Amino acid sequence: MKKSWNPEWYVFMNGFRLAETKTIGHKWVRFRTSSHDRYSRVKRAVWDACVIRTLNEEQHRINIFNKAHKLGVEMSEYKRANSKATSRTFADIEADVDYLEMSLRGEAA
Repeated sequence: MKKSWNPEWYVFMNGFRLAETKTIGHKWVRFRTSSHDRYSRVKRAVWDACVIRTLNEEQHRINIFNKAHKLGVEMSEYKRANSKATSRTFADIEADVDYLEMSLRGEAA
């Protein structure tokens, strides 16, 4: 009988990976990055440095970026004329997506 694979974290350990934790203690964290792996142990400070966000937060960001692409929201902006494009923050893109969705539903002022 195989154990189920339920990743909870989006981490950067030798590349971006999904990780499942068994225990998160004050000193050690036991985790695995595949359903076929055994649980590995790493110091809590190393784990805290590797964790980027939870899997639910990452999925929310992916959904917002997909909606922004579908609605045609610009992902970069120019600060001045003849300057390089800079990336917009996620909060700005999320606000634009929310505003456009509300205006399409007829709720925006």
